[in-house]
Amino acid sequence: MNPSEPSSQSAWNTHYTRNKSRLGYPDENLVRMLSKIGSEQTESSEQRKALDFGAGSGRHCVLLNEFGYQVYATDYTENSVKTISQEYPFVKASIHEHPPFSYQDGFFDVIVSWGVLHYNSVELAREILKEKKRILKPGGFLAGSVRAVGDTHLQAQGTVIQTPDLKGAYSRFYTLEELKEDLKGFSRVDFGYTERTPLGKLEERICHWIFLAKL
Repeated sequence: MNPSEPSSQSAWNTHYTRNKSRLGYPDENLVRMLSKIGSEQTESSEQRKALDFGAGSGRHCVLLNEFGYQVYATDYTENSVKTISQEYPFVKASIHEHPPFSYQDGFFDVIVSWGVLHYNSVELAREILKEKKRILKPGGFLAGSVRAVGDTHLQAQGTVIQTPDLKGAYSRFYTLEELKEDLKGFSRVDFGYTERTPLGKLEERICHWIFLAKL
């Protein structure tokens, strides 16, 4: 458990009460990943299941639904799960704080973990990944992103975020080598990198590693 975990959870719970935090559009990189996954999956008589892990505002729940998945969502903040349940009744949303999670072995075809793992300590992130492997079907996919070294947008001092809306919350900043180490055990992992600047703030950098891992 992170020493800063109570303050992190409180910061995120407050974060999802703000309208500006309720993003309504998907990340274009995830759209491409889901298209790639669809081209690799074989036809099935059963509806495929997808989990939006650390679902936040639920923006990717809508995307997963559009791709034809039966959508599940989980987050460790009450306000996130409440919002998703109200806005997207087709989603089976629930609160999960720590592993183990209450899903059966091999339950999901796809897990989305977008901008989540870096908000957990090294140890907890690895525990979470171990659980994700357990609840993924053999041949299933984990699509994710993590903050990369070089990011200045969070204004972090070490691992403590300083931006006003998440002040005091925890974040790691991954090197590619650290991410590869954490994703050992998947049969294949494809990596990418994104960097952008917020509108009107050319001096800031929002940096992420993105990955698509096949079990």
